[in-house]
Amino acid sequence: MKIIILDGVHNKQGMTLKLVAKFLEGVRSVNPDVEIVTHDLLNENIQFCKGCGKCTEDKDPVNAKCIIEDDCEKIKQEALESDVVVFATPIYEYCVSSVMKRFLERCLTLVTFKLGPVARAKPIEGKTGVVICSSGAPFPFNHLMGITRYPKFILHLASKFFRCQKVEMIMAGGMAINSKMQAKWENRAHKLGQKVARKF
Repeated sequence: MKIIILDGVHNKQGMTLKLVAKFLEGVRSVNPDVEIVTHDLLNENIQFCKGCGKCTEDKDPVNAKCIIEDDCEKIKQEALESDVVVFATPIYEYCVSSVMKRFLERCLTLVTFKLGPVARAKPIEGKTGVVICSSGAPFPFNHLMGITRYPKFILHLASKFFRCQKVEMIMAGGMAINSKMQAKWENRAHKLGQKVARKF
């Protein structure tokens, strides 16, 4: 079992990575031999998409060639080869972090646009996408106010780009308000890690 963590977090002491740690703790409690690879998208060499459209001309059935030579292509290939792809980002201004957004824009190599953005390749049976987000607003207000709407949509779509058959989500909110709230979400992340690990 191989897990790749796509870390789109600026504040490494923040709530999002606390949830990731609890998720991985849950995974290891079921599968101690799991292989985990983390990519800190903030500090990787990932340039911005140039919008040139060259990747749309490539007919590769899985991942088109990008003209930009940096770390992004290696990260995408590793995510394609992993059993579990974890997207970790705080929610800023109703959106994923700018670091995550920059990476997602470079993932257009994985899609075609015949009927909107559709993954080039079919899902792999059992492959799982895990979305871990946190917002300052507590649940259910983060849902009722639409704060989680775009992150849920775009990261579910991105999971499909990476050939994930199933997508699991944690949309935590208000963890910094009190320790009880934080413990609740961390417990959910731990249980999700166990659930995902049992599939492999």
